[in-house]
Amino acid sequence: MERAQSLMKDKVALENEIRMLELNLKGMSATRETPLVDSEGFPRSDIDVAAIREIRRSLICKQNDLKALMTEIEQSLISLHQGSQVKSEPKPVTMRRPFARISIVEHNSPASEAGLLAGDKIVAYGLVNASNHDKLRLLIEETSNNIDKPIDMEVERVVDGQPQLVELKLRPRRNWGGDGLLGCFILPL
Repeated sequence: MERAQSLMKDKVALENEIRMLELNLKGMSATRETPLVDSEGFPRSDIDVAAIREIRRSLICKQNDLKALMTEIEQSLISLHQGSQVKSEPKPVTMRRPFARISIVEHNSPASEAGLLAGDKIVAYGLVNASNHDKLRLLIEETSNNIDKPIDMEVERVVDGQPQLVELKLRPRRNWGGDGLLGCFILPL
């Protein structure tokens, strides 16, 4: 997470440098496309050709740096996202009982990204379990209190006809492209 934030700060700084260079060009009555030679092919005498060429060169370098940085940010976010999901082998279900069921999971939602499937039964959701969920009120509260933070979950999932316990991490968030913070419908059992 810190790496991604550091890269984002670098991106902002680089974009500011690019803006400053473009303002310098504008102050010299030039743009990236302004011709540096007159109609006869001679260097223009009304502008500082050498300074403009140096600024254009710097702009090209900064644009290339920004492109490379954006690729690095993308890779960092992908690895951060993959790290937020805990891949675990299904475990046999023990005596803990589920208290809610996932009925629908929206595509590209936080729930689908965490690996939740329709039909999964929630055994644990953060600190919420069958003994304290209070008709799912505490599940809603746990979600609201953990926006953009991972919540450890345990769900009972039927794998090859056998109920298994699967551990997941779910990160509630706004603006994922759909309604709600999770992107799934949860029904009490």
